[in-house]
Amino acid sequence: MKFFSLRIAIRSLLIQSMWNYERMQNVGFAFSIKPFINYLYKDKVVQGERIKAHFGFFNTHPYLANLLIGIVMRLEEKYSRGEISSDEVIRTKTMLAGPVAAIGDRLIWSTWRVFCGIVAVSIFLFSGKDNYWFEVNIKLILAIFLFLYNLVHIPLRFFSVYWGYTYSSDVIHKLSKFSIQTKVLSLRKIGILLLLLSALVYSISFEDYVLNIIFWLNIILSILLSKRYAQIIIFYVLFLFNMIILIYK
Repeated sequence: MKFFSLRIAIRSLLIQSMWNYERMQNVGFAFSIKPFINYLYKDKVVQGERIKAHFGFFNTHPYLANLLIGIVMRLEEKYSRGEISSDEVIRTKTMLAGPVAAIGDRLIWSTWRVFCGIVAVSIFLFSGKDNYWFEVNIKLILAIFLFLYNLVHIPLRFFSVYWGYTYSSDVIHKLSKFSIQTKVLSLRKIGILLLLLSALVYSISFEDYVLNIIFWLNIILSILLSKRYAQIIIFYVLFLFNMIILIYK
C-alpha cells in the first residue's frame, strides 16, 4: 500500500493537467488511480472497463483529491470481490467530492494560502519603509512563502491517499474530529494580528505623519472589506486615499 500511496500521490500532481469543462478532473483522476487498477485486475479488458467507469464527471479540491482516490481504491477492492456494485463505487466517489472540495477550499485556498501570504508580506513590512529597519531580501521572502505553503501541501497530498484507503467512507467523520473550523478561525486571527503588528512596525518608519494617517486608514478600511460593509463604497474610498498619496508625493 505504501508503494501505491507514493506512486499515486506523484501522479495526482497532474490531476488538473487535462482539466476540461465537460468532466473537469476526470482524466486526471483516472490517470492517478490507473496503477492500482492495473494491479487489482489482471485482465486487460477489465482494466479498460474500470478505467472507463471513472471517466465520468469528477471535480473536487486538487490537494484533497487523493483522499477520494484512496477511498475509491478500497471500494474497487470490494467490487473486485463482488461485495458491492460498480454503481456504488461511482456514487460514493461523486457524493463525497462536494464535501471534500468544501473542506479543501476553506482550509487551503481561503486560509492556509492567505496565511502564508500574510507571513511573506509581514516580513516585507517589518523591514520598514525604504528598508528602514533592515535590508529586505525578496528571494528569501519567496522561499519562506513556498516552504510554509508546501509544508502543508506536499504531506497532505502524499498522506491523504493512505488516509482515504485506511478509513474509507468514514473519512469525513474522522476529519470532523480534527475541529477544522476552529483551527481555521484561529489561524485567521493569528494572521490578522501578525499583519497588524507588522503594519505598526512599518508605520513607525514613516517620517511624514500625513502618509502615516492615510496608511492606517487603508488598513482599517481593508479590514472592513472582509466584513462586507458596503464593499464597493469602501473600495472607492481606498482608491481615493491612494490617489491622494500619489498626488501628495
